[in-house]
Amino acid sequence: MKELFLKGKPLPEYLKLGEEGIQRKVDRLYERAKEIELPPGEIKYKKGLLFTEFWCPDCLVLAAALKYIQETFPDLEIRVLGRDNHLEILSHYSADGKPRIPFFVVLDKENKENSYLSEVPSSLQDIVKEDIGHRDYRAGKYMRPLIDDLWNLLS
Repeated sequence: MKELFLKGKPLPEYLKLGEEGIQRKVDRLYERAKEIELPPGEIKYKKGLLFTEFWCPDCLVLAAALKYIQETFPDLEIRVLGRDNHLEILSHYSADGKPRIPFFVVLDKENKENSYLSEVPSSLQDIVKEDIGHRDYRAGKYMRPLIDDLWNLLS
């Protein structure tokens, strides 16, 4: 994972690559994320690797939440890689062998996988299976459970 992590772009740099409309969406989602108060304390894990693509609306939600957490904890380093160039790696994490995004891997001090989040938080999987729930998720209405899951992964 170390090689992949080093190959990735820092999250803020990656987000600047998106078209203006994408950046506006991420900014709106980021504003929703900032409404969530993070739990007190520090994060244990300081590195994360996000596999994503700009065409994926769920990825934008996760990127906005990670941007908020990273700005709150500047020692958290998040790098980003595109899904399409890493299909083989991602297929190992899927029950059906199909690469899923967004995919966020938390790395320990030795750059080994500690934990990960695939697609949406497990607490929201039943909700986002329905069209309305998925639309609400993509609008940032379920930012609290997403941030809680990310916090748990990083702590």
